[in-house]
Amino acid sequence: MTTGQLPDSTAPAGNSLLLDHARPFPERVAAAARAWDEAGRDPAGLVDGRAFFALRCWQLAAAARGERAGEPTAAFLDRAYDALGGRSGWDLTLRQRAVCACHGDTWRLENIEVCLGCLRYLCYQLDGPCCEGAEIVG
Repeated sequence: MTTGQLPDSTAPAGNSLLLDHARPFPERVAAAARAWDEAGRDPAGLVDGRAFFALRCWQLAAAARGERAGEPTAAFLDRAYDALGGRSGWDLTLRQRAVCACHGDTWRLENIEVCLGCLRYLCYQLDGPCCEGAEIVG
């Protein structure tokens, strides 16, 4: 994963849908899951990098609230996690570093949050939301 950069043209197709700030994050997830499902669940439609980190943090926050995703979103979440390498892939992701947008400090992803509105990485020192309607997870 390249931290702090937008995906290039070789990035999985789902990245562009999740990184598009025009819609609320849950709508972006649903659009990416639908596109992946309609494309025959092709692995090229999954996500990686910042998009995957945001997706996984969103999923974990929703699960902590007792929320469950419907189909095909649940399948999309599972396949993206599996494509990353499952638990070992997630652990490797969490050891990567990113720069927080609020102070410019470098943190391991396991110690940083992400705003689901603008998808900026944020550290614990942030004093309030970074953008209107932001949900910060991590």
